Amino acid sequence: MFTVLLVDDEPLVLEGLKFMVDWQGHGFRVCGEACDGEEALERIAELDPDLVVTDIRMPILDGLQLLERCAADPRVRSRFVILSGHEEFSFAHQALRYGVVNYWLKPIDTDEIHETLRKLREQWSEERCQPPVTLPQPNPSPQPEREFPVTGISEELCAAEDGLFLAIESGEGERIVQGAELLATIVRRSFADPAWRKSYLTHFLLELAWKTSAGETGEEMTITGFEAAQELPFFPTDEEAWERQLADLCREAADRLAAQRAKAGPAGEAARYVRRRYHEPLKLQDVAKALHFQPAYLGQLFKKHIGMSFLDYVHRTRIEEARKLLRRTDLKIADIARAVGYADPELFTAKFRQFMNVSPSQYKKS
Repeated sequence: MFTVLLVDDEPLVLEGLKFMVDWQGHGFRVCGEACDGEEALERIAELDPDLVVTDIRMPILDGLQLLERCAADPRVRSRFVILSGHEEFSFAHQALRYGVVNYWLKPIDTDEIHETLRKLREQWSEERCQPPVTLPQPNPSPQPEREFPVTGISEELCAAEDGLFLAIESGEGERIVQGAELLATIVRRSFADPAWRKSYLTHFLLELAWKTSAGETGEEMTITGFEAAQELPFFPTDEEAWERQLADLCREAADRLAAQRAKAGPAGEAARYVRRRYHEPLKLQDVAKALHFQPAYLGQLFKKHIGMSFLDYVHRTRIEEARKLLRRTDLKIADIARAVGYADPELFTAKFRQFMNVSPSQYKKS
């Protein structure tokens, strides 16, 4: 049996997790509970659980702070799952730094939880059966803290990413497979540490999830609804298999985009216009004129099919591109604001915080 600690400041959620989830049937035993991050730290030190399921928003010490504290403590061997009612991508982005194995959204989906537990049990049972590894003697000289280099990535990687995104948008299956193979190959060549390689691909898949959720209908795709974010922690040891899984996930994203476009009609045309020219001043009247529609009619169609106003979509598209620049470059915030179409850096910061729940500088550091 693997042990699990449940952490949430809502008693009803704790009760639901205990009684709705078939822990025992999937090889797990609930060994304790905690109502905030500070209490969770004490329980982790006391119980040494295999798995910690923790809420994000809690008093005293929140879930991300708990992850940070545990990641800095070499005595903590527990793995973590994030549980939250908030679907912001920024939470998952920050949590990835600490190696979370999954991200569950409230209300509780027992089928999703059971599938995660099944995979964890298989993976961890296999790890327990491996022969012990003789560790090398520690180097007495101080070593720099390891961080995944999320900014300033090479032009080769940027080109491979962009090429794969274009293949997904075009829906060309052969190009998607070739692009996935190329990206995985360059990632292996670029990062010596397997953890960095997996982290890089995780960021790419989150970027893909964001792009798909910001597609051409109002059908939002949540973190847990996108298989990439669920499956990546369970990639096999054999990295050659990553290419096939990456290609499969990219094909699924391409199929979803194609379905979105089929339903969006003129609103989809307007959305594509915005995504091509987001860095320019954009007004609904000008886009309607370019596409030969009445502005009021196009605005109504846009709201109906895209699920948000034209102006909100412009802002969201700009923030999407800003996220890419924050991850890839060392440009100043003001320069990024101008690059994505904001003359006023303060407006850019406000809109970024609105969509990402963190400031651009916080996102860059996360």
